[in-house]
Amino acid sequence: MTTADPAMSATSFAPRWRRVAGTLLLTLAIPACTTRTVMNFNRFDGRTDQAALAQFQQDDAICKGEVAKAQAMAAPIYMGRSLAGAMEAGMLEGQRNNALRQIMVGCMAQRGYSMTMMTVPHQWAASLQLPPMQIIPTQDV
Repeated sequence: MTTADPAMSATSFAPRWRRVAGTLLLTLAIPACTTRTVMNFNRFDGRTDQAALAQFQQDDAICKGEVAKAQAMAAPIYMGRSLAGAMEAGMLEGQRNNALRQIMVGCMAQRGYSMTMMTVPHQWAASLQLPPMQIIPTQDV
């Protein structure tokens, strides 16, 4: 019959606990460093007054409705039970998201807006409160 030595288990537990805690902290910190791409719409005529803002809100709602209609009519994507099925589902979802983005861009273009893509830190993307039609200077890379 073997008995566990309490001193030995406590000392072997401490290094393991530090590794687990360090891994968890890195796992939580890495997404904070990633970026996300968001769409920003600007008017072709450059107007930024209150009437233009109200018109933007109306046009944005209409175009989001068009995207929602297209999304509701799309067939479901099934993942399957294998890695290949999951990869195919991921590719199909990416293609669908690109198509829905193009519907939004086309709808807004018909109403007089151009779209620019902005890269923002991931933690800012959810709370990003850009005023509509804000002109943001871009740098050529």
